[in-house]
Amino acid sequence: MEKIKKLKEILRKNYIEGYIIPKNDEFFGEYISSNKDRLKYISNFSGSYGFALILNNKNFLFVDGRYTLQANKQSPNSFKIKTIPGELPRDILKNKIYKIGYDPKLFTKKTLKIFFEKTKCKYIPLSNNLIDEIWKRKKNELKRKFYILPENSVGENYKSKINKISSAIKKNNAWLLNIRGKDSLYSPVPNSYILIDQNKNVNFFCDLKKITSSFKKKFNRVKFIDINNVEEILLKIKKKKFIIDHNTCSIYFENIILKNNKIINKQDSIYFLFIVFTYLILCQNIKFSF
Repeated sequence: MEKIKKLKEILRKNYIEGYIIPKNDEFFGEYISSNKDRLKYISNFSGSYGFALILNNKNFLFVDGRYTLQANKQSPNSFKIKTIPGELPRDILKNKIYKIGYDPKLFTKKTLKIFFEKTKCKYIPLSNNLIDEIWKRKKNELKRKFYILPENSVGENYKSKINKISSAIKKNNAWLLNIRGKDSLYSPVPNSYILIDQNKNVNFFCDLKKITSSFKKKFNRVKFIDINNVEEILLKIKKKKFIIDHNTCSIYFENIILKNNKIINKQDSIYFLFIVFTYLILCQNIKFSF
């Protein structure tokens, strides 16, 4: 309860009446490291999905049906537990005129639209994460190295995948490198961002301490860049057409892109190629099972 009191003091100082805290981190993966689990810090809820809405007079924890019982057990006193999609934040805020703060690096426009649209509230992106202002913890994580999957364990090498994505970008006018990491205890997906153009040039943004010189030599036309330079690189790009992943491109990065460029309303090509590849693998598995 002391954590929530401190958070509400910050809300008052920022002249806002509410704050949204999601489960995900800035990479929007299914699993996150413990030192980025802001939802668990503020609510004690440890499930894999949910978000909290902190208001001046009430606190809400929204979870799906898998976690209703768990949430009531872990967060019974300080939060009112709401099960989505039966109850949504927009239902709670329907007749309110609040200023609600959020971290734009942790939300997509799609998420805000689904859960918070159709209210009179004003949603304000804040430059600082308010949980980080009260959560004093060591942010230094183990620098576990990225690694490359062996060719005999992947269905397609990274050069072929880049060629397909590049072709898709050209057609629209506007899972890729077989790289894995150990940024999460339960998923090998590395924390990183990729920017690829129609000429097959790839910028791979990551913590450079997680890759070795021998690792870099495995890739042609892939430029490895410090993840802290994403904003700087994006701001240098002007008068281009972008295709983004609307499920994982944060409001923060989307707004940076839109300053000097245009975002095309097209499906991320990787999703289609991944679905086709998965389907082929399933067909092979069925075939070999006979």
